[in-house]
Amino acid sequence: MVLAYLIPFSQGWSQAHVAAITIMIIAAMGSVNASVMKGAMRLLGTLTGAIIGMTLIAIFPQDRLLYLIVLSITVTTVLYILRAYKGDNSIFMLTAMTILLVFKNGEVDDVFIYGIDRTFMTTFGITIYTLVGVFLWPVNTKDNSEENAAAFSSLQFDLFLKRNEKKEERVELLENLLKHEQLLSSTTMDVSTASMNMKQWHSLVYNYKNINEFLILLANHDKEKYADNFPLYVKNYVQLEDEISILMKSISNTWIDKQEIVIPEHIEPEYQIKIIETLSHLEHASLLTTIQNMKKLHNELRILAKKLNNIISPIPTFFELEDIPKNRHFLWGDIEHLKGALVTFIIFWASTIFWITMNPPGGFLVVVAATGFSVMTTFSPLKPSMLIIIFTLSFIFSALMYVFVLPNLHYGWELGLFIFGYTFISFHLINPKMSIFFALGMVLMVLSNEMYYDFSFFLLLLLLFYLFLFCLQFFYYIPFSTKPEHLFLTMKKRFFTFSHILLERGRKYDKGGYLLLKVRAKYCDAHLMSTVTKMQLWASKIDVNYFNTIEKSILMGFTKECEKFTYMLKLLYHQNLAMKDNPLIKQLMETYNLPSLSDLLNEYALGKEMKDIAPFWKDEKKTVEKVEESLAQLLSDIDFNAYSEEVISELYENISLRRNVWLAFFSCQEMMEKIDFKILERSRF
Repeated sequence: MVLAYLIPFSQGWSQAHVAAITIMIIAAMGSVNASVMKGAMRLLGTLTGAIIGMTLIAIFPQDRLLYLIVLSITVTTVLYILRAYKGDNSIFMLTAMTILLVFKNGEVDDVFIYGIDRTFMTTFGITIYTLVGVFLWPVNTKDNSEENAAAFSSLQFDLFLKRNEKKEERVELLENLLKHEQLLSSTTMDVSTASMNMKQWHSLVYNYKNINEFLILLANHDKEKYADNFPLYVKNYVQLEDEISILMKSISNTWIDKQEIVIPEHIEPEYQIKIIETLSHLEHASLLTTIQNMKKLHNELRILAKKLNNIISPIPTFFELEDIPKNRHFLWGDIEHLKGALVTFIIFWASTIFWITMNPPGGFLVVVAATGFSVMTTFSPLKPSMLIIIFTLSFIFSALMYVFVLPNLHYGWELGLFIFGYTFISFHLINPKMSIFFALGMVLMVLSNEMYYDFSFFLLLLLLFYLFLFCLQFFYYIPFSTKPEHLFLTMKKRFFTFSHILLERGRKYDKGGYLLLKVRAKYCDAHLMSTVTKMQLWASKIDVNYFNTIEKSILMGFTKECEKFTYMLKLLYHQNLAMKDNPLIKQLMETYNLPSLSDLLNEYALGKEMKDIAPFWKDEKKTVEKVEESLAQLLSDIDFNAYSEEVISELYENISLRRNVWLAFFSCQEMMEKIDFKILERSRF
């Protein structure tokens, strides 16, 4: 910030505040670390915004209404992309702001010089931020990839050993495992010192995620009555279990001591078919699935161990890379993103009409500020009312500095020290989400080479900031409510709807409306987990003082159970796609006519309360018995001798996973019984 002001002052450049605001935006919206590549991308975004902005001015030099219409659509689109992007979205923010900033309040004289000047100062701000971030105070991200991998391996080994322990202990381990999986996926690796490249690291993470999946399936349900007699049903079960334990322990230790792992041979389970046939169908399915998951876990651990042996080997690292699905950089079609884009469009036109009719101080800057910062407040816990409070504090501080400090500064180093101190307070002593609004108080001072002090002008500029903040406050509740309890209930309903569609996709093969269902299921698969995440966010923001029958801990517990259910449901959805050509699964889906879980989810999606649901859906024991009875009848008509072992194994694996999804939803229902959702629909007043 000091350089962004003092260098333009020393060179006689105007609009140093544009460079300062650019730095504020990057610091508030971008990631902590800076790099030359990020700086280049931000410069590219700014230049793109300048080209688009000045092209629009050139196309509509006299028709201001048509210009504003196209401008509003363009900026709304860019800000929608910003919302959808999962990376450093300051690039798109700078693009949108530059498009808006090159417009000179509707004037036609020297508009291109004005636009180029503002683009230059925006570019200068990005350059300063990048150079300081890279060379002066670089953020050296600690390479904790190996530490995270070792901790993750140890946690996986712990869960494997305790997969049959009490539910409370398993639940805690499962939650930690999911958190560590996200941590491992986002781990930053220093490729300059690491013994592998990023592609190889992502390959290892891919293996760890597969191991996680098998472990969660093994530890998800309570211990079956036959679990103590596994060697009775599978001859070499003990060998399989021991080799998995040794592999997991060795992998965990290898990250620390760099010792080569002894890799066992591939193992095939030796089933005692006649004894297994004495089990019920659900037990049969559960046992075969457990053994298959153990076998897959064994294979995945062997693959991971081979890769780790290559990494620690003195020979140059090399191992075969799988065809890993690429992470999505954009989340297209999110409903809140679309609503947010609509709110931004409305805010643009509301502030534009206000600018045209009232001609406030700062002119078009009211539109620029309201439109740009709407991204930070629409469908966000950051309330404009809180911003008004923090900005009022900033104004008081800024006014005191304007009256008592600035007039007494005579030298450049004094001004530099003042700017440094002001920025330090803004970004180190204020909540990071609100820092930029405190720092904007410096812009009110209109710092320049030759200071002209006019408190009335200072107050007029202050009015400009209050105008755009009140605009954001007005549209925080209009046209969409952003009350946490309302958004929580919306996400809950959407959660049930998306889950229902995903299960329906598995029930209907090439039936009426199948193509539409296929598209809807693909959308739900992409958005279901993010819906649960948003449900958790808004549940945490509900003020339970207004709702005396709601307990925050139970509410959060419900969302955590929904997260586990979502994980299992997505596994089932993808397994259904992978096994869609299995003739036995097709036959089962065509003949199975009992009410399914998707019907129950649809009831909840339609707004029914748990008390209105048929008792059958609430009794886990009766439901399991009914499903067992139905399966016995359906499977008795199948000639298993006509199908391969793989086809039969896939059938039982699919049945077992469906059972796990059922059990996961019963856990959700247990939490739902303790929550009065209807009270959240009441007005607070």
